[in-house]
Amino acid sequence: DGVQVSVWGDEGQALRYLPLHQCVITPPMGNVRRAIKFPDGAQCETDDLKAVADLEEYIGSNQGMKIVNSLEINWKMAVACLGGIIMFVWIFTAYGIPLMAQIATPLIPSVVTEKVSQQALNMLDNNFLQPSQLDLKKAEQISLLFQNLCKEAGGDFNYRIQFRKSPRMGPNAFALPSGIIVMTDELILLAANDNEVRGVMVHEMAHVRHRHGIRSVLQNAGVFLIVSILVGDVTSITSVAATLPTVLVEAGYSRKFEKEADREAGLYFIKKGLNTTDYQSILMRLGKDHAEHPGLSLLSTHPETQERVKYLQSLEISTPPPSPPRSGEG
Repeated sequence: DGVQVSVWGDEGQALRYLPLHQCVITPPMGNVRRAIKFPDGAQCETDDLKAVADLEEYIGSNQGMKIVNSLEINWKMAVACLGGIIMFVWIFTAYGIPLMAQIATPLIPSVVTEKVSQQALNMLDNNFLQPSQLDLKKAEQISLLFQNLCKEAGGDFNYRIQFRKSPRMGPNAFALPSGIIVMTDELILLAANDNEVRGVMVHEMAHVRHRHGIRSVLQNAGVFLIVSILVGDVTSITSVAATLPTVLVEAGYSRKFEKEADREAGLYFIKKGLNTTDYQSILMRLGKDHAEHPGLSLLSTHPETQERVKYLQSLEISTPPPSPPRSGEG
């Protein structure tokens, strides 16, 4: 506060004399002339950039702009910083947001999950799905398979199965975050045996158990919603909830999530001493059908069928079969 500014004219007369804190020093911009602006609107310009920089260092002014100025002068540093920013954005998008979504997902109230899932199902019912036309005996048979799988799976998840007909979507199955699993009539009629149906069911149940649906929604909805959930901002969660069904339907699952669900389906059979051939078979037929009818498909984000089949085959090789019970056990 005690630093004074003196401005002298060419003939030695004093033009200005006032406290420095009343003046404004323009920020550095490369090699552009610097200026000290006075309260009355006048300013003093100079080419002595070092003198102005020394003055700023002395009074602690424009410290943040020093970095910007150094980047403007040194293009190599500017390019390096730009590359660093791009790398940070990529890493944050690829790893940061998924991790935040994984942490935030369990914090979402079940009432929100139920509401979002029901809205998504209503949207599908209004646009792509029709009431099921399965005969009662077939529906009961599939429902019994599903109930037995639920008993084997255990846990607190409220798994429910619903049937729909969908000429537009064709053979398909999808899971909603609340535990609703929808199977189309076309898929059930496509299946050659119960194990093919079981494989699809276990795959979809894995999506529910690992909360892939909500995690996908959060990753696509962005950082704002995730942070709102982490800090407990219920108002923000509610305000965005209306858009989540659309995101849920359109987002699909990442290849990582699909591989995780395929792994659970494959291990289900391997642990029972069976191979994954039946599950591979229905995947190949589904892949062929979706290639021939590429319209809307909630399975459209699945990896290539051949890639999935190879993964299941490698899983069989790398996973030892269950040990037979020892004599006297049981």
